[in-house]
Amino acid sequence: MNNIQDYVSALELLKPHICLAITILIVSVWNLFFPAAKRFTPFICLAGLGLAAVQLLPQFLIAPIALFGSGPYGLYTVDNLSVAFGLVVCGVGAIVVLMTMGLEHQFGENRGEFYTLLLIAVLSVMFLAGTTDLIMLFVALETLSLSCVLLTGLTKRDRKSNEASLKYLLSTAAVTATLLYGLSFVYGLTGSTNYYIIHEKLVQYTAIEPKLIIYFMTVLILSAVGFKLSAVPFHMWTPDVYEGAPTPVTAFLSIGSKAGGFVVAMRLLSFVFGSAYAEWGVIVAVLAMASMIVGNLVALSQTSLKRMLAYSSIAQVGYMLIGIVALPKDGMPALMFYIIVYAFMNLGAFAGAILFANETGSDNINDLAGLMRKRPLLAIGLSICLVNLAGLPIPPAGFLAKVFIFWSGVQLQSPIGWALVAVALVTSVPAIYYYCRPVIKMVVREPSEKVLALPAERVDQVDSQLWPALALAFCVIGIIFGSTMVSQFMEVSSKAVGPMTTPPKLGALPGPFAN
Repeated sequence: MNNIQDYVSALELLKPHICLAITILIVSVWNLFFPAAKRFTPFICLAGLGLAAVQLLPQFLIAPIALFGSGPYGLYTVDNLSVAFGLVVCGVGAIVVLMTMGLEHQFGENRGEFYTLLLIAVLSVMFLAGTTDLIMLFVALETLSLSCVLLTGLTKRDRKSNEASLKYLLSTAAVTATLLYGLSFVYGLTGSTNYYIIHEKLVQYTAIEPKLIIYFMTVLILSAVGFKLSAVPFHMWTPDVYEGAPTPVTAFLSIGSKAGGFVVAMRLLSFVFGSAYAEWGVIVAVLAMASMIVGNLVALSQTSLKRMLAYSSIAQVGYMLIGIVALPKDGMPALMFYIIVYAFMNLGAFAGAILFANETGSDNINDLAGLMRKRPLLAIGLSICLVNLAGLPIPPAGFLAKVFIFWSGVQLQSPIGWALVAVALVTSVPAIYYYCRPVIKMVVREPSEKVLALPAERVDQVDSQLWPALALAFCVIGIIFGSTMVSQFMEVSSKAVGPMTTPPKLGALPGPFAN
């Protein structure tokens, strides 16, 4: 990129990011200059996210283009993967904004700051999705982490929120140091921060360098990725942060933040460290099995719906890590499909939790008893999301997502693959129990005291229920579409991970990319 025309072309491709950045600037000062019109702040956010998504769509299926570099080497790459994750995180951001519109009273005068930080987190994930340079990776990842820390503690008068924010900050600081330590080894070994050059150098070094160095680098980097994904044993922050954070923030952490972690894992592990698959494949498989076991077993004993969803998200990460281990050809499309469907299922569950908490002030699972009699639509919508998270075919979106991801593990045809699938199948049994327990309580049990106290119809604070209900409706519709348009969703998923299955040819491709 040596002339002004190259920069103009790059900015043309970055229009979605620029649009979101402009929206962030507007939202950050809107409440200051127009305090009487602060109710329009979330609609500005929705408009910015929608416009960014519209501008991303035409970029899907274009040939990969490297930006801000020379030749094929750039700091940022626009390809199917970056566009797909950009669309996912814009959709997640829009649904979280709808949820927040029902809880704005929690943030008081800080509502403008909340929306600003949320959009910054969305923009960070968009940059993470396309980064092909270690320095840009670090900047985007830290921007995302700090935004999430601030969002977690934004309800300043809530002690649980403050505690969650502090725990998240301290954990993030420790992991940041570990990540930088690992990246310094990568730079010292290869002399570059660019993904493609590192990939070429590691192809040569994996054959001659002591395996201990490769193990050391991958363990350090995997610790940071595992922290962002909440994989065991890097999950200790997750339950407390999920429970203490405002529910919309918890919803974003459960899928928006994890999307950033997965796209980093997909690019770093499957491409940059593709030649070291023998080293990191076993480690990721162990993390996946530990996450499935710990997440599902501990979720069994939870009485808080948010805390149950926190531990279950750890188990869900274990399932999704099978797609990372299962190599690009079979695992990546299944993983992409799982992420899309999981976004709808999990966000819908949190939207239902917000709707219930708005009326009862509780997120206790026992308090859901008999909800079908007073709020049938809420009970049905929440039940669809929970049953799909359990992997039951009602409708079959969640079931098919698990089938595809498990099948990708079978396709490994190795002891690791069989072990992963065996653990996944066994741990799916307790998952069915704890996901279906709230459903059974809502449908067949006698109403709890909280439910009995609900009026026959909601007559006050209609807006606080309208927007989260709309978010839940969108999620249920997404699950239904994911069930009826499986082939189309899988086709999009396969094309989205094309850069991973057929990366740019910068030399012979080793490991999982070998023909």
